[in-house]
Amino acid sequence: MVRAAWPFYKGRGCRLIGAVGPMAKFVKSHGGNRTRNRENRSGERDDRFADFEKRLERARGHPGDAPEAQARGSAMGTAFRISTELVVGLLVGGLIGWQLDRWFDTSPVFLLLFFVLGAAAGIWNVVRTALAMQSDTGDAQAATKKPERGPDAK
Repeated sequence: MVRAAWPFYKGRGCRLIGAVGPMAKFVKSHGGNRTRNRENRSGERDDRFADFEKRLERARGHPGDAPEAQARGSAMGTAFRISTELVVGLLVGGLIGWQLDRWFDTSPVFLLLFFVLGAAAGIWNVVRTALAMQSDTGDAQAATKKPERGPDAK
């Protein structure tokens, strides 16, 4: 079986290796990789790449331009974290209860018990995260809040 497959493989390999040589010669004779040095044969910058770089900079924007986009991304990450913690609490509690029911050959007693415990753990994690977010928001607002000046302030 190996002998039957060998000539077929050998033939394809020879054709593949034979095709690489002319391609390498073409690249060497035509200036190599243009995207790396971005110059044409006469040494001048190619306008296509300059135009592409300008469009790319416009599309990227500057990192400090959109703080609301960064806040929205942070809020979305927190929302995914909260939902994941809730779902994982339910799944882990359900799996532990199901496995205990299989080991002790009981009805869904442990499944229901640990499912409720998993739900409680998931909800507790959500509450903890929400309280932490609330305290972080309060600290940030207190730090950016300007002191109030009344008639007694100097």
